[in-house]
Amino acid sequence: MTDTLVYLHNHVADYIKKLAQQGPVQSFLDRLQSNPEIVGNYRFIDPLGRIIEVKILGRHALFFFKDPFANIVKILDLRNVESL
Repeated sequence: MTDTLVYLHNHVADYIKKLAQQGPVQSFLDRLQSNPEIVGNYRFIDPLGRIIEVKILGRHALFFFKDPFANIVKILDLRNVESL
């Protein structure tokens, strides 16, 4: 089985670089690469009809969706849960 491409939007990659503790987020991204079927804590459907997964990682919420046909997981946003 090949690894799935995990695509980070630029603003998410920049935000991760600024985190004091990148470990939990990076660990989850690594797990997504090897197992894209991991589900988030919450789900909702966006206006385009995509199922957006929300994974809570400590004080952060990671928003992503899976495109199984392209073998890619797109990381859309990473937010501090206190700002939601």
